[in-house]
Amino acid sequence: MAYFIRLVRFTPEGLKELKQFRERRTQFLETCKKLGISVVAEYVTSGAYDLVTILEAHNLDTMLQLNAITGSKGRTTGITLSAITAKDFERVAESINL
Repeated sequence: MAYFIRLVRFTPEGLKELKQFRERRTQFLETCKKLGISVVAEYVTSGAYDLVTILEAHNLDTMLQLNAITGSKGRTTGITLSAITAKDFERVAESINL
């Protein structure tokens, strides 16, 4: 399994529908479940992004499916970062042969 961090902004259309946030969030969680994606954490943030979601998925293809599904609705835009734990990166760093 791989970790992904989604940094999301509401579009003008999405901002008009904030009263439906609970319903939209439920739809998002159902979509994740259907794709086999685990939602590790969700945050509503201030600043450059409106939402930060940490997800665990089988692979990048699965995340691309999620991004295509959510992006096609037109309510949000964002970027997705792949991530590994700091502990996993320790192994990567120790394997560097310079």
